Amino acid sequence: MALSAGTPASATGESHPFPAHVTYQTGVLPSASESTRDAAVKKQYDSWKSKYLRAACGGYLVAVDSDTAPNRGTVSEAQGYGMNIVPLMAGYDTNAKAEFDGLWKVVQSHRTGKGMMQWKLDGSSCKYADDGTPDSATDGDLDVGYGLILADKQWGGYTAAAKDWLDKLYKADVTSDGHLRTADDGPSNDTRPSDFMLDHLRAFAKYDTAHDWNKVVTRTEAIITAFTTKYSPTAGLLSDFVIGADGSSPRPAPADYQEDQPDNIVGYNSVRVPWHMGTDALVYGGSVALNIAKKESASYKSHSGGNPAKIYPHTKLDGTPYDTSDQCECASNPVGVAAMVAGDQAWTDAHWNFLATNPQGDGYYGETIKMLVYIVMSGNYWAP
Repeated sequence: MALSAGTPASATGESHPFPAHVTYQTGVLPSASESTRDAAVKKQYDSWKSKYLRAACGGYLVAVDSDTAPNRGTVSEAQGYGMNIVPLMAGYDTNAKAEFDGLWKVVQSHRTGKGMMQWKLDGSSCKYADDGTPDSATDGDLDVGYGLILADKQWGGYTAAAKDWLDKLYKADVTSDGHLRTADDGPSNDTRPSDFMLDHLRAFAKYDTAHDWNKVVTRTEAIITAFTTKYSPTAGLLSDFVIGADGSSPRPAPADYQEDQPDNIVGYNSVRVPWHMGTDALVYGGSVALNIAKKESASYKSHSGGNPAKIYPHTKLDGTPYDTSDQCECASNPVGVAAMVAGDQAWTDAHWNFLATNPQGDGYYGETIKMLVYIVMSGNYWAP
C-alpha cells in the first residue's frame, strides 16, 4: 500500500489529508471516478457526523441507538470507530483534531481497572451503564489503539498515549498463546472473530516493538485457518464467537453463548469479518485474509444472486441465509471490501452503488460501518 505520488501535506497540519488516494496491494476499486468516490465519502461523513458525533461528558461521544446505550450514550466500539474515522477524514474536516481529542478525553476518563475503556456509558450521567464491575470490549480497545496511532501519524503528539494504551491493551486482551480475549475480563479459551482486525495488529507490531504483536497476528491467522478448514471450507465464514481458541481445534461457540442471537453462526458480530479480512488483504496483502475475503465474496454473491440487498445478518457457516426476515445494511456493506479483493468488478460496483442507499433504515451501527467501508472502498484508507 502506498499513498499516490504528490499527495500534499495540509496547510492545517495533517500529514495525510483526505483524500489520501491510496494504491492498494491487490484487488480492484469501484468503477466510479476518483472524484465521484471522494464526493460520496464526504456526503456520508457529513451525514454521519451530524447524526452521531455529539459533544457530551466533557468531550465527544459517538452516540449509539437508545437500545444500545441510554440517553444517546456510547459504547467503546462506537468510540473506537470515531477515533478511526475522524483522523482519516482530517483535511476535509477542519475540526478533526479537536473532535479526536474530545473522543479520546471521554475514553481517558472512563477506564476499567485494567486501563481499557468501560464498554457502555450513559449519555446523560456519563457513568458506566451496565451491571457489575466495569469491563471493556476488545473491538473497542483495538480501535482506540489504532486511532491513537492514526492521530500520531496524522498530527503528531500522541506517541506516549498510544504506546501506553498498547501496553495496557496487550496485558489486558492478549492471552499467553497470542489470541485475543473478547474483553479485558474475559476467559482465555474463547475469542470473537469480529475482533480479528489484522491490519490493526500489523500496525501495532510496527509501532510498538516492546510487545510481540506478530505473535498475535500469527495466532489469529492460525485460528482463522483451522476454523474455516473444518467448519466453513467453501464459504470461509466465522461464527460470532469461537471457543477452544487456546488449542488446535477452535470451534463454534454454543448458540446461546453470550448474546441473544445464534452465536454459532454469522450474526451481528461476524458480519464485519469480510470488511476486516478485505482491508488486511488490500493494505498489507495478508495471504490468509486474502483467501478468506475471496471465499466470502464468492459465497455471498452466490447465495444473494449478486444482489447486496439479499445479504442477511444471520448466515449459516455453509453460506446459506439463516433468517431472511431480518435485514441490515451492516451485513451487506462489508462484503463490498471482500468483493474488491476478489477482483470482481461487477460485484464491487454493485456494492458501491448499494452504499448510497439505506433500505433497511439502519441507525448508528450500520451507518458507522458504512462510513468506514466507504473510506476503504473509495481508496482512501491509509495505513499508519
